Amino acid sequence: MDQIQIKDLLLRTIIGINPEEREKRQDVLLNLTLHADTRPAGASDDVADAVNYRTITKQVIHLVENSKFYLVEKMAAAVAEVCLSDPRVQRVTVRLEKPGALRFARSVGVEIERRRDDGARANRAFVALGSNIQPERYLPQAVARLAARTRLLAVSRVYESRPVGRTDQPAFLNAAVLVETGLGAAAFKAQVLAEIERELGRVRTADKNAPRTIDLDLALWNDEVLEVGGRRIPDPEIVRRPFVARPLADLAPHYRHPEEDRSLLEIARGLGDEGLEHRADLVLWPW
Repeated sequence: MDQIQIKDLLLRTIIGINPEEREKRQDVLLNLTLHADTRPAGASDDVADAVNYRTITKQVIHLVENSKFYLVEKMAAAVAEVCLSDPRVQRVTVRLEKPGALRFARSVGVEIERRRDDGARANRAFVALGSNIQPERYLPQAVARLAARTRLLAVSRVYESRPVGRTDQPAFLNAAVLVETGLGAAAFKAQVLAEIERELGRVRTADKNAPRTIDLDLALWNDEVLEVGGRRIPDPEIVRRPFVARPLADLAPHYRHPEEDRSLLEIARGLGDEGLEHRADLVLWPW
């Protein structure tokens, strides 16, 4: 297996069990070795075939700088999980050092190896997509970026719908995707969905109905009921809005809503298709 090496990533974070370590940020030094088959990228010279090590590095930085782990073992395991969220990475070696942690020693650290087939649970996430600023451009880009960070299982058809709340704006194009990820729900929302929105120019304002280049909402997570970032999952809009329910029903018509005891297809049919127009001219996947 080929190797992609990310060397000497120096970050600051809260790490340790002593009181002073819980208050003051300390340096940690990361070295990552991503094991992947680079032959497709070597043959095509196309970035779409390559491991996105820039994105992985940004996700690792976000994780470490915003974490407060007690143990270097836990941090290393979390970093490995982020690296394996790219489906092209089959194995990762994480070397994590804490400089100056032990008297007379330059550093203390751990080195771990994790494989994609280690048996870690793959979570299934249903993501609702929407755009009314150049949607023909931003919806395909969002799907491609999700595919680069997760295992893409299914993509819905695209539907046009009238805007809600503010009618003085262009119509929306809506879709949904089903993906698998090794991340937890909160990490998936923060490190994948929010990051892609940022990359595609999403600007959030006090007006939740304002136009946007892309909107990526976590609609369903496995068959669980939970709260993620102040939002309830399953998304309450599933049983209220046809433009949310219909694309989700395309993905998994017989999936039963964890709280409603109805399938997605039954929910979509109950809401009807009024105000929805299938955009057969825009296909998001396969490419």
